[in-house]
Amino acid sequence: MEIEQLEIRDYLAQTSPLDKLDSETLDKITQSLEIAYVRRGGEILTIGESNQWLYLVRTGAAEIVDADGNLVDQADAGEWFGYRSVLHGGNVTLGVRALEDSLLYLVPGELMRELAEQYRSVAGFFLRDKPERLRHVMADMRDSSDSALIATRVQELAHGEPQMVDKSTSIRAAAQHMKEATVTAMLVMDNEKLAGIITDRAFCTKVAANAMDLSLPVAEIMTPDPITVSSQTPGSEALLIMARHNVRHLPVVEDGKVVSMVTATDLIRRQSHNAIYLINEIYRADTVEQLCQLSRQLPNTLCSLVRSSMTAYDIGHAISSIGEAINKRLIKLAQKKLGAAPVPYAWIVAGSLARNEQTAHSDQDSSLILSDDYEAAEHGQYFAALARFVSDGLNQCGYVYCPGDVMATNPKWRQPFSAWRGYFDSWIGEPEPRALMYASIFFDLRCIHGDEALLTRLQKRVAKKSRKNTIFLSHMAANALHYRPPLGLFRKFVLENTGAEEKALNMKRRGVVPITDLARVYALSAGVRSLHTQDRLEAASEAGKLSVEGMKDLRDAFEFIASVRLQHQALQIEQGRAPDNYVPPEELSSLEKRHLKDAFEVVRTMQEAMAVRYQTGRLG
Repeated sequence: MEIEQLEIRDYLAQTSPLDKLDSETLDKITQSLEIAYVRRGGEILTIGESNQWLYLVRTGAAEIVDADGNLVDQADAGEWFGYRSVLHGGNVTLGVRALEDSLLYLVPGELMRELAEQYRSVAGFFLRDKPERLRHVMADMRDSSDSALIATRVQELAHGEPQMVDKSTSIRAAAQHMKEATVTAMLVMDNEKLAGIITDRAFCTKVAANAMDLSLPVAEIMTPDPITVSSQTPGSEALLIMARHNVRHLPVVEDGKVVSMVTATDLIRRQSHNAIYLINEIYRADTVEQLCQLSRQLPNTLCSLVRSSMTAYDIGHAISSIGEAINKRLIKLAQKKLGAAPVPYAWIVAGSLARNEQTAHSDQDSSLILSDDYEAAEHGQYFAALARFVSDGLNQCGYVYCPGDVMATNPKWRQPFSAWRGYFDSWIGEPEPRALMYASIFFDLRCIHGDEALLTRLQKRVAKKSRKNTIFLSHMAANALHYRPPLGLFRKFVLENTGAEEKALNMKRRGVVPITDLARVYALSAGVRSLHTQDRLEAASEAGKLSVEGMKDLRDAFEFIASVRLQHQALQIEQGRAPDNYVPPEELSSLEKRHLKDAFEVVRTMQEAMAVRYQTGRLG
């Protein structure tokens, strides 16, 4: 191969989607292509003619126009055109002319069709339908994951035969059995059916602490109906189950029969900066200072999860579980200092933590729903002190005070149930701008401590009232269209200045938030109580409020945008910088840019559909 051809081959090897092909295939493409030089304004493809070449712009740029001469798209250096006609019969439906003096590589259409049949990545790259193209790349990302835990099944991690006792066995006999077997947990059986699990912790918190009679059956101290997994469950999923439920042992069940047990230790061996380990240490912390030290491990944990190629959905749940654990532990430490609460209450989190979508450290959003037995003069000081202790502790742990003061320390958000009921009735009944702002915040609520029934009663009432109020939904839809994807003419990125005056994409405000807002409206219209954005989209689709295709398109767009954001934050952390949401385009590969544009276009299309549906008039 001549020097010029070697240089071309090297360029092709760095250009998507050819960068994933083997050397022999790259050689074949290099030797088959032709080179063309077109002056500015020169016609490259003419509507109505037949085309059998795929064009790659090496230098220069080309503009793509429709039959009326309107500009449709632009192909810059490193980008392709002509694939629509090559892969769909040869007929040219869009004209192409050189916008600048341009050097082009022409790849035979027949060769590219062969490659599209042979390589999934090539076929996916040149799909005409942008949502389908995005869905294709998301499938590839999941399939190509090299995470040890994702690739490893529970059956490869579990160890030995599980230790079992009958539920009628005495506590003393069960303790002796565990000692002799040198295990920290044992399964409790009812004949051959799994009835519960006991851990070494139960002997401390239940038996010793309550001076229980050791002759009582072990069923008295077991945790009934434990969470189980199958032998084919990925290790990553087992890790997330443990993180969400704060457990360290999972029985492995096949066809109703217990076959083994996987422990947190089994998973920790496979991963550094393990989320399970960190959460366990958080629940053992006795001081705010210890919690602060543990919270400093969160950035490294985030990097570990990102580099393990876990999905943004799973990473959000894992990181949120850490944030939730810190919240819960601070509440426990506060109650240890202040004593038991005088009346029932629910500690509520909002925002990304409520939706299980946290990434790096963010601000705190919290509130308190108090029982209607609450009397301000008698009980107010206790709950004010509780809120202050937890809020100050979160700030010290890196979850900074909410700039909008949406925290339980604000008396407005520390109210009895009846007051909260009045808030929501007012917001839904009179949807003025401030009410819509509060609704966007307080429709994403989750109870993490206390009397969960207080929130459940409120949410059931709100779901019933909001789904029937078309005026309110129309206002919420208009509010959801406030932030547009950063995509301009010819699918060019619209950049904005960060505080450092650098041009960048705001991946939170212009990427994640628009989809989160759309999903909230769909969930309200469907009356569903799901919180995570992807869960809301799926629930709304099941309820008939969103088409299956629309749900899949938005779900994949959200996953891809969130993944790009996480990759950016992990890179910043590894470079010793504070993570943010501003992604410079030069940080992205050409393939990432292309798929990011596809994702933004999906969001823009769905926003336009919502504007039409609710006749908001906001996207003119």
